[in-house]
Amino acid sequence: MQDRCDVLVVGAGPAGSTAARYAAEAELDVLLIDKRREVGLPVCCGEFNASSEVLRTALPAASVPDEPDLPRRAIRGAVAVSPGGREYGFDLPGYTLDRDALDRSLADAAVRAGAALSLETTFRGRDGRKIITDRGTITAGVVVAADGPLSLVSRSAGMERCAVLAPAVTCRVDGEFGDRIRLYFGNSVAPGGYAWVFPKEGCANVGLGVQGRTTSVTLLLRAFLARMGFIGRDVRAGFVPVAGPIPETVRENVIAVGDAAGQVVASNGGGIATAMICGRLAGIAAARHLLHDEPLRAYEHAWRSAVGRELGTAKRTKRMADWVLGSDFLIERAMAALGDRGLRNVIVYGGLTAPRRRPERL
Repeated sequence: MQDRCDVLVVGAGPAGSTAARYAAEAELDVLLIDKRREVGLPVCCGEFNASSEVLRTALPAASVPDEPDLPRRAIRGAVAVSPGGREYGFDLPGYTLDRDALDRSLADAAVRAGAALSLETTFRGRDGRKIITDRGTITAGVVVAADGPLSLVSRSAGMERCAVLAPAVTCRVDGEFGDRIRLYFGNSVAPGGYAWVFPKEGCANVGLGVQGRTTSVTLLLRAFLARMGFIGRDVRAGFVPVAGPIPETVRENVIAVGDAAGQVVASNGGGIATAMICGRLAGIAAARHLLHDEPLRAYEHAWRSAVGRELGTAKRTKRMADWVLGSDFLIERAMAALGDRGLRNVIVYGGLTAPRRRPERL
């Protein structure tokens, strides 16, 4: 493995691989490292993406990534199920795909752009521009922290960790499940969060995310599977940052992106699109800093201009929802009051009304 580079990216998820690609396209020497043996595995993700048009409406100031050219299952809508079993339906065009295939595709794009990829390489610490890994020390001009919600890289620069990490668990259930995703609310199912059934080709991604739980997410998932008459396999658990972005994403020569920066839509836990949006901006900012001496802090302004308002709205919406989600009675009343359209705006757009389209800024 090389011992120096212009940009070192730690973590080959959507955020890190996208950052590596755009930095490499600027003809910088980019090294992308990941502790895993294979990019994309293990998978702990709902594997649902809204369509590009929905994302452009939800994030009107951002440069939304193109939909990946990968096998996928088309989704046309969603059904939200109350604790009492009442169903609320709304249109939600999108698709499900294999998250491991997406991650590999994004990492391959980074490599095609010129980045070097080193797997089974674990970040151990940082001393200024020197990065210590279990495979040697690397000197880097810019370090991109894309190592997830428990990011050690961002912590090494003194950045805060996301204040609230919601435990989540997923599995695969074989069968045919139609073309609508289903979301289940209630404290007997997923206290403080929701459970989901996301149809895929010949199976479904089934899982749940919670907050303030007293029971393990694995036990909650088993209970949900039994309730639905499902048999699950390939169970995986992880954490989702749901407190909004961290206060500062640039320190010294380190920039944080994706889950490491808390760039997740707090009201629904979605983070693939925002990770790719912010990953692009991170790669561009690193390149402009090294090639044109622009302040690295320009990244902070860029991503907040692109998605900061929407992530802030989702954070405030989640704070209100947390109070409601503590009581099945309040959940039932709130869902009835919001109705189909109101639930769509809260779940999809993170607010009570759909945002208006704003001019896109690079």
